[in-house]
Amino acid sequence: MEFEAYSVGLVCASVCTSLSLEEATERLNKECPTGIRSQWQPAEDKTFSGGQPNPCDCKDHPGNKHYLFNC
Repeated sequence: MEFEAYSVGLVCASVCTSLSLEEATERLNKECPTGIRSQWQPAEDKTFSGGQPNPCDCKDHPGNKHYLFNC
């Protein structure tokens, strides 16, 4: 799996991807636009809400990483 936006909310989104962070950001904005002026950007948060590091390795898809985004 190359890219999946597995959680998209009002101000946060999480993706699982094998793409670079730059490519993942571009794809998230293309596939799930925010609908407001600001676009999705990689979050500066060091962890996800569950305490996992941001980014973190995907347990289900070796080679993929999970990234957190904010708008």
